[in-house]
Amino acid sequence: MLFLVSCHKEAPQDNRVLLAEVGTSKLYKDEVDLMLAANDYGSDSARFVDDYLEHWAMEELYQHLAARNVASTAEIDKMVESYRKSLILNLYQEGLVNQHLKSSVSEADIKEFYELNKVLFDSDENMMKGILLVLPAKAPSLNKVRKWCIDMTPEAMESMEAYSAENAVQYDYFMDDWRSIEDLVKRLPLTEGQLLDRLSKKSTIEFKEDGQLYFVCADTIIRQGDTMPIELVSAEINELLVNSRKAEFIKAKKIELYNDAKLNGDVKFYK
Repeated sequence: MLFLVSCHKEAPQDNRVLLAEVGTSKLYKDEVDLMLAANDYGSDSARFVDDYLEHWAMEELYQHLAARNVASTAEIDKMVESYRKSLILNLYQEGLVNQHLKSSVSEADIKEFYELNKVLFDSDENMMKGILLVLPAKAPSLNKVRKWCIDMTPEAMESMEAYSAENAVQYDYFMDDWRSIEDLVKRLPLTEGQLLDRLSKKSTIEFKEDGQLYFVCADTIIRQGDTMPIELVSAEINELLVNSRKAEFIKAKKIELYNDAKLNGDVKFYK
C-alpha cells in the first residue's frame, strides 16, 4: 500500500495542496486547515498536523485492509441502502410531524391520562419534600427552630433560613423539590428504614449524634409503591402522548396515501 507525505505537493486538477496519500485516498491541506481552525492549538499546530496525518494514514490503511478481506460487499450495499431509506423516511416524518403537530399537549390532557392510568406511576423509591437542618449541639434558640419546623409557613421558613445562615452546619431546603430518601440518609446517622419509621410517627424528628443536632422536617412523603403526584410525571406523560399522537398521525398519513394511490392507479395488484 503506497503512503506518500508531502508538504507542498500540488494536485494539478484543482490546485489543492496534497499532504498525504494512501492508495487512492488523498488528504489535502485545506481539510487539515479546517481541523486546525476549529481548535486553538497555538504553538502545537505543527505537532497536531503530524499526529493528524499519522492517524489518518493508519485509519485509511486499516479501511483498505478491511475492504480487501471482505469477500462480498453485496450485504453491505444492502444495509447501506436500507439505512439510506430509513434516514430519508425519518427526516421526512420529522418535518411532517413538526409541521402539523404540536410538541406538547394540554394540561387537561395530561391530567386526564394521569387519572386514567395511575397504576403506571407507582414510585419505585421513597421520596420526600421538606428540610434537613444540622446544628451544633449547643446552638441557640432551639425552641424557635422546633416551632419553625412544625409551622412551615413562609414566614417560619424565612426565619429558619436567616437563623441557619449564622448557625447551621448543614441546611437543605427542599420543600419545592422531591428528594430521594435513600440519598438523604447518606447525610444522616440513620438508615432509610429508621428514618421512615420515625417520620411515620410525626412529621418532624430531632435527634443528637456526635455533638450535633439533626432536624428532619417532612412536608410530604411518598413511599415506595405509592402513586407519584402528577407534578413528578407530567413530563413523562407529555412525551407519551406526543409520541402516541405522532404514531397515529403517521399511520393515518400512510393510509390516506395508500387509498389515494389505489384510486389514481399508482398501486396495482396482479393475481
